[in-house]
Amino acid sequence: MAIKLGELLLDEKLITPEQLDEALKSQVIFGIKLGSSLVELGFITDEQLCTFLSRKLGVPAVSRRALSSVSPEVLAIIPAELAEKYRVIPLRAEGKKLALAMTDPTDFKAIDEVSFISGKVIHPYIAPDVSITAALSKLYQVRGDIRYLRIEGEIANKRKNAPIRETVQKAESIQIPMVSESGELLNIEIPMEFEGFASIPDHQSVDFASAGGIERYTVDQLSIDFASAKSRDKIADVFIKYLGQEFNIGALFIIRNNMAVGWRGISSGNSIDGFSNFSMLLSKPSVIRDVIDSQRFAMGSLIQTPENAQILKALAVSTGTPLLVLPIVMLKKVVAAVIVSAEMDALGKRLLELQKLVYKASLAFEMLIIKNKILMT
Repeated sequence: MAIKLGELLLDEKLITPEQLDEALKSQVIFGIKLGSSLVELGFITDEQLCTFLSRKLGVPAVSRRALSSVSPEVLAIIPAELAEKYRVIPLRAEGKKLALAMTDPTDFKAIDEVSFISGKVIHPYIAPDVSITAALSKLYQVRGDIRYLRIEGEIANKRKNAPIRETVQKAESIQIPMVSESGELLNIEIPMEFEGFASIPDHQSVDFASAGGIERYTVDQLSIDFASAKSRDKIADVFIKYLGQEFNIGALFIIRNNMAVGWRGISSGNSIDGFSNFSMLLSKPSVIRDVIDSQRFAMGSLIQTPENAQILKALAVSTGTPLLVLPIVMLKKVVAAVIVSAEMDALGKRLLELQKLVYKASLAFEMLIIKNKILMT
């Protein structure tokens, strides 16, 4: 949002600095808006957030019922492409006036364009981002990000008794998984004040859309691009580009609550169709659950479970295919998983290299979090 949401909430003492830190980390890792991150973590309810912003900005809030019961005639005033572009929902029209639900009522560019195309005078209303996402999906059949839709479902399930968490106690140190020369898993602790500490080389990242030729993508270039990445998706693009070059199969999964969600997948140099639609519960046995629980890698063919069968199907590989699965760990928590496929000997020889790349990815996430914190406060 154009408004500095984190700063506003801190000023009103609706959240603590520690809660803002955790929400900023979740925002970077999972790619959702800060407000949605705060709601999902239980630091504030969507109603509290909406009411607060309504009061602060002097814009009326819109109820969930109003968002879900817009007439077809009113919907027709705003084309689906425009509604998706600016994340807005028309609520009702009266003559030349149009009530418009928005996640950011200070987005005057959106107001101007919607007014020009509709020929109406816009009266903005505010609604939580997760509610706008659900309304776009229901009313316009705009495919929403599965993470937002899942948050919306969780909110609906616990609306009546969702508690606000107490202040998060920050750890005094950070534990970072490293690997010794012998392959032993080590947990290196560093003081909390060094969280996210890194210097960024003065290099520009590669434009993947225009990169061509037969030049190989090196680990050095990957490191530079990780350091200069400006979004979580750029980090994923960097990683998957390297994995696609080096392995038969490469895939990244986001770990969110009790789910593993497809993020990026590549096979023989081509993106895996529909991989982002993959989601799997972690309450039942699977290789990803084992890696999360142990925070250690797993290597070899997968044992036969329904969940492992889902993974093989998503990767379009057969039973018995050797796979290497590694966790991406931040602050003692697994936030993502990496899967690659190659011959068994090749996987063993490149294990240490991949563990170092996973560590680089976790540092790239840390730097994004620090950058976001600087911008949001």
